Amino acid sequence: MHSNRKFYVALQGNYSPRSYIKLAKYIEQLGFDRIYIYDDLFYYPSIPILTLIAEHTNKIELGPCLLNGFYRHPAIITSSILALNELASDRVILGLGRGAFYDFLGLDSSEESTRMAFKENILLIKHFLQNKRNSFNGKYFKANENAFLRIKSANIPLIAGTWNEDMAYITGQFCNEIQIADVWDTEYLNRLQNSFLIGNCETNLIDEPKFSIGGICCVSENEEKCLKKVTETTIVYLPYLTRILDRCGVNYSKKDIQTISNLSKAGKIQEASKYVTEEMINTLTIWGTPKNVVKKINNTLNKVEADSIMFSVPFGIEDSVEKNLRLIKEKVIPYIK
Repeated sequence: MHSNRKFYVALQGNYSPRSYIKLAKYIEQLGFDRIYIYDDLFYYPSIPILTLIAEHTNKIELGPCLLNGFYRHPAIITSSILALNELASDRVILGLGRGAFYDFLGLDSSEESTRMAFKENILLIKHFLQNKRNSFNGKYFKANENAFLRIKSANIPLIAGTWNEDMAYITGQFCNEIQIADVWDTEYLNRLQNSFLIGNCETNLIDEPKFSIGGICCVSENEEKCLKKVTETTIVYLPYLTRILDRCGVNYSKKDIQTISNLSKAGKIQEASKYVTEEMINTLTIWGTPKNVVKKINNTLNKVEADSIMFSVPFGIEDSVEKNLRLIKEKVIPYIK
């Protein structure tokens, strides 16, 4: 196992709030390096859950994955993450991104507008964290000279989640780390990494930029149940992942994607799964026996330099999250190069 590589766990906001206390303690006990909490719409929000986790863990890094400036203003993001960091004794990272599910709210989801809003969100958060007293004038976000922190600031590492080359470039300019989720095509991963590093070189703001891969993962000796589980998990996100499929050369029907979207929004996951191909699942996720998952990760690491690997839901087919994570910890991580 690569001694310097880190391993993260990403949890959805769909468990009962207090159950995260026990779960986070267990994840820390297993030796994972970071816990992300998703901030998806219509689930429990990440910050209250992370607050609970911060009070009941000691060493593990914590952070939302991911926040955007439209759902929470950058000023609210900044003050919230600083409060969390105080509780967690400087163990907090801030995961930012373009966001998704804008269509649920009738908001503009065009790539250019959300990308530029993402950049302004980062810049305004950095503006607040650095206690600047001048005004900030962007297209999407503005703040006058009276908009400055009345609380103690801190050096919060900024992590951006994306699978888009333009977004990777912006991330490299201003963020400490990029989290690439749901991409296992090595050629495309290298393109994303190149964009990230070019952005970093142009601003020279971050000394040691980190590149993280991972995403939806399901590990089990029962491959049939494993494929079913990982497919059902991917369906919710699949309509928002078509750009990955495009860039990785995966053939699919736009009509089928629309059908998947309509059925998943209606909660008809079983019906939607009929339109998902195994090629889609293999491109977007890691799944299968521990041996096969290790093989796919190591084949990726042979061609892509990655500082960390994130494991996201469903983890496995057992009802207990703990059992699934233990299998990953015992049967997968020790064999990763």
